[in-house]
Amino acid sequence: MKPTKVLTYIVIAAVILIAVFSLFDSGKSPEVESNYIEEMKAFRHKRDSFMRNDEKSPFIEQNVAFKGLNYFEVDESFKVKASVEALEDGKIYDLRTSDDKLKTYQAVAILHFDIVGSHQDLTLLQSAVDGHFFLSFYDETSAITTYGAGRYLEVDFKKGQQQVVLDFNKAYNPYCAYTEGYSCPVPPPENNITIPINAGEKNYE
Repeated sequence: MKPTKVLTYIVIAAVILIAVFSLFDSGKSPEVESNYIEEMKAFRHKRDSFMRNDEKSPFIEQNVAFKGLNYFEVDESFKVKASVEALEDGKIYDLRTSDDKLKTYQAVAILHFDIVGSHQDLTLLQSAVDGHFFLSFYDETSAITTYGAGRYLEVDFKKGQQQVVLDFNKAYNPYCAYTEGYSCPVPPPENNITIPINAGEKNYE
């Protein structure tokens, strides 16, 4: 075989390998990414449907017109894994609420994670009243494109876990962002993420 043909085959093989590695470099196939986007569409549709139709919706309870929720574009880079630093006899917090009351919580864990090139920590609290886990935060979008008194995030947490998933695409506003008549605690001061979290729910307009 002529050297020029051998060289041609080598170049073609190299191009194919580069294309394959580029496709899977992120660790996620296009199909997986597409599935996540569809999952988020379903999540948002369900939340909008609840706000519009459910008798427990703040809009229905307070007889306020619902105009639809506003969201950032889905971005899977805002879905991260956090390591759990469990706390024994954690700090007690009396968090101020939107109606100037106090709600008592206890810190149960510090969640350590990397997101968009930065390291962040959030304190996970547990209600002294009903035992519900509570994760709230400020970030660099607060009072600009997102609710000024912080946003909330549900966490599938059980004591003894070493890792949890934080999906900021599912960050949501407290009811106080929509209407009066609710008592919403603000985040603890240390739960202030130092970058913009351009994910999840935006200001309600």
